[in-house]
Amino acid sequence: EEYTAQDFENSVRQQLEERFPLLRQTPIVAVSSLTGEAVESVLPVIFRARERWQRTIPTGVLNRWLLEVMIEQAPPRTNGMPTKIKYMIQTKGRPPTFLLFCNTSRLPESYLRYLTRHFQDSFEFFGMPVRLSVKESAPTNPFTTRKKTGLGIGGREARWERKLFKLRNPEKAAKEDRYRKIARSRKSRSKRKFGRR
Repeated sequence: EEYTAQDFENSVRQQLEERFPLLRQTPIVAVSSLTGEAVESVLPVIFRARERWQRTIPTGVLNRWLLEVMIEQAPPRTNGMPTKIKYMIQTKGRPPTFLLFCNTSRLPESYLRYLTRHFQDSFEFFGMPVRLSVKESAPTNPFTTRKKTGLGIGGREARWERKLFKLRNPEKAAKEDRYRKIARSRKSRSKRKFGRR
């Protein structure tokens, strides 16, 4: 029975996946140095691998994938507390590096390996290292306690109160506006006078 290029490819793939699990599903091109057969198919495979290596994935796509993976297998508990992976972002390419924001600073190595393997299969990052880092996020939302401030005298709340006052008391508001205009004109006159000196 003749040993074909496909048989050679299958044999090499099987050995690679047994010895180096990271390299599973890596494209294998059987070429002949004697006859030059299939040499032209090497460069397209290399270019496709380079494109995958440099690719950036939108945050929305990453987080939809993360949600599906966590529904399939939830992260294990840490210190008796449920682990929550809040979201995920890509920090750089070459090598593809991603940051997971969790309620803990560490995830078990087994779960990180599971995420990496699933990620490589989903986004075709096979045959290359994918770095997943974990960062503990703030326990509370920093924006809920942020002091509301605005531009101008008194800030946003003071401006809002002035608007309400004008709507409720139009006569008093008109008087106050006249007084403000007079005060501003006096101030500008004194500045001009001071400037002449």
